[in-house]
Amino acid sequence: MTLMQAFKVWWSYSWRASILLIPLGIIMVIWSVIGVVSALGDLSQSGQDLSSMNLSNLSVAQLMHLFSGGVTLSVLSLVLTAAIQVFAMRWALNSRWSDFRLKAVPPDAEVGDRPGPNPGDSSRPARV
Repeated sequence: MTLMQAFKVWWSYSWRASILLIPLGIIMVIWSVIGVVSALGDLSQSGQDLSSMNLSNLSVAQLMHLFSGGVTLSVLSLVLTAAIQVFAMRWALNSRWSDFRLKAVPPDAEVGDRPGPNPGDSSRPARV
């Protein structure tokens, strides 16, 4: 694979991953804003004044509510980002380019640790 072909594969993956991650980012921002607004609403219903509020006035239950939402969002975002990147890479590798073609070559059981065919062994094609 040449440097230009590698760049084409990388670029194909990059823009596909970006296209798929933009909606996820928007959803996560909206979810974060809704979580903060919900937490502030819970604080105002509990009778605390939002203008004079600081962390020392929050109860353990209120802090756990804020913390659990952030942790859930972080874990879900991490899992979805990994899944989207796998999907984007598979999408990119299944693409066709005009000047070259990618082909997945499964590992050969008889090859072992040898990187290529033996000299003079023309029965197997060379791996590139």
